[in-house]
Amino acid sequence: MKNKLLLFFLFFSIITSLKAENLNIESKIISIDKNSSKSIFENDVLIKTENGYEIKSDYAEYNKKKKYIILKKNVIAKDIKNNLIQTEFAEYDENKKILKSKGFTKIITSEKYIIESEDIIFDNSKNLIQSEKKTKIFDQDNNIIFLDNFKYQIESDIFKSVGFIEIEDKMKNSYKFSQIYIDTKNKEIFGTDIKAFINQNDFKINDRNKPRVFSNSIKIDNDNNTFNKSIFTLCDYRKNDKCPPWSIQAKKMLHNKKKKLYITIMQL
Repeated sequence: MKNKLLLFFLFFSIITSLKAENLNIESKIISIDKNSSKSIFENDVLIKTENGYEIKSDYAEYNKKKKYIILKKNVIAKDIKNNLIQTEFAEYDENKKILKSKGFTKIITSEKYIIESEDIIFDNSKNLIQSEKKTKIFDQDNNIIFLDNFKYQIESDIFKSVGFIEIEDKMKNSYKFSQIYIDTKNKEIFGTDIKAFINQNDFKINDRNKPRVFSNSIKIDNDNNTFNKSIFTLCDYRKNDKCPPWSIQAKKMLHNKKKKLYITIMQL
């Protein structure tokens, strides 16, 4: 009976302490080590933070002195905008309000973009999700976006990336960038240093055509691709990357995705 009372007292103390520190952890099984100030939570672990952050997992180890949590198996984190992070291993720093995943991680944003990457940093104090690892983004228009890194501003719903960037759309057209901004709320993409390789057969005159547009910048939305300061050609590639024998240059070129005519030339 004495042992049961002691266990109940310890359980009550740790829950009260966590609530006092604006952190609440619940689970079906709780083990407490007084000497190391560590608590082990297992089965249906639910963590709630002061800023509305929720984390679920099968296992959590909380270090009270360091205010640090190790999470394992079926880790799912959700912020107040309903962005979800799914991984198998993560660590949460209560002081910095930062969640770090290790290994493969999947994110589903509030705008239903799907991100597959590794070693994600979810900084709740800065409203920022980021990774320096190779990343794939799947949007609602069936585009696949390949990145070397990314930063996602939670408040503005905007992805940013610099380095190797490539988009492959549902018609297998390829767009390569050096820098990109993705507005997930307005469904728009902005990029610089564009090389667009058009693979649509209905745009080619014959099989030897290699239609492509090189441009300083681009805006992509649901209806149009708008190229700025661009050069366009249908010609096949030449040895040593020589200039094509035929091309058109313009300050602005417009591709209406709903029409077969690809380029409207503006401001020659």
